[in-house]
Amino acid sequence: MKRHFQVTVNGETFSVEVEEVGGALDHLRSAMKAPVKKTPPLYQAGLSPRPPLPQDNRTVTSPLPGTVVEVRVKPGQKVAAGQVLLIIEAMKMENEIQAPAGGVVQEVLVQTGSNVASGQPLVRLG
Repeated sequence: MKRHFQVTVNGETFSVEVEEVGGALDHLRSAMKAPVKKTPPLYQAGLSPRPPLPQDNRTVTSPLPGTVVEVRVKPGQKVAAGQVLLIIEAMKMENEIQAPAGGVVQEVLVQTGSNVASGQPLVRLG
């Protein structure tokens, strides 16, 4: 028995013809009725399934996805707790990203114009 389906993938619709062989469609029907397992959200920057890197007190991460509009520090610079390290624009609002503690900037991991994901490392302090 042949069955016809319309399948849409990424906005493009395809006509698909499926021929049932030995009750294979019955197996698919029962599988489609089974509860769907929720998969973890994709890491937004690269859409890969890896989670954001673990956060420590010395790595400042992005609290939200957005675009870096200004970097205010450079490697070797001393910073105080609460000092603005960079600014991320998200949803037409500028968000100041502050140092969680005082220290010295070891590495700036983004630059002006970079798109960042939530949880993405931005600056490493030492």
